[in-house]
Amino acid sequence: MESQASAPLVISASRRTDIPNHYAAWFMQRIRDKSVYVRNVRDFHQIQQVDLSPEAVACIVFWTKNPAPLMPYLEELSAYHYYFLYTINAYGQDIEPKTPPMGESIDRFRKLADILGPERMIWRYDPILINKSYPLGYHVESYSYLARKLDGYTNQCIISFLDVYKNTVAHAEALNLMPFTESDRRRLVANIVSQASIHKIVVKTCAEAIDLSDFGVEHGSCIDARLVERLSGIHMGSLYQKGQRPYCRCAPSVDIGMYNTCLNMCLYCYANYAERQVHGNYAQARSGSPLQIGVLGKGDVVVERTRRHVPAQLSLFGNEEA
Repeated sequence: MESQASAPLVISASRRTDIPNHYAAWFMQRIRDKSVYVRNVRDFHQIQQVDLSPEAVACIVFWTKNPAPLMPYLEELSAYHYYFLYTINAYGQDIEPKTPPMGESIDRFRKLADILGPERMIWRYDPILINKSYPLGYHVESYSYLARKLDGYTNQCIISFLDVYKNTVAHAEALNLMPFTESDRRRLVANIVSQASIHKIVVKTCAEAIDLSDFGVEHGSCIDARLVERLSGIHMGSLYQKGQRPYCRCAPSVDIGMYNTCLNMCLYCYANYAERQVHGNYAQARSGSPLQIGVLGKGDVVVERTRRHVPAQLSLFGNEEA
């Protein structure tokens, strides 16, 4: 194997798929083995071996709509710093066909917050889309309800508006999207901020161009350098992740997930761009494999990523496209 050096990592698990929901057993085996293989998203046969030993990982960021399969393993994760980006929207199965009912999600969020504390539980209400079933007023009422139910269980909510990706266009008929003007967005955000403030929740945006600073809404960092610093004691610096969307303020990380593997099957999702592959990929998942999907094959090249020690303050550098 070739070798390249890196500082302690933030592990993103994952922007590309719901690892806590669908790949918890595989992830925990990676934790036990202290190693994971990640295919390069642009070159299938290029694989990076990432060190998952506690001293090599600054923080793990979990992205999920349902952490239930991972929750029995939390005690095994006690050597790691981590937090959750937990999405709870108000859509039905027409938009989020495999997502738990709202009431179940609220109960699970609160249970997890009781274990971890509100700082490590970031609520995502995104993406926001408008159609006949989910008009502006629906979001106003739904957000108010959710904010009330999550009062004391989170300090922060991240919102975003639907970005129309190529795969989203493919679902345009099912989504039946209506125009969502900047005026409408600002009106909705005004209501969201009003309700959030009642429940001591700070609202931030995810990769949004719109300036909402007059409502006190900042451009957010889902992978939050300051939060990682507080949890881990490792200095992050002020670097942003290269290769992300414009206006993304996320800190550098290594994402260990794979596209076209999320069984949530949300109609608005950008990470499943070839849905016919999703179930085929999942059928190749092996909890004992270092790869999320499949095993090493002919032509695969593995590059070991080793941690270099920094004596004073530590800066974290990663490559999301690993």
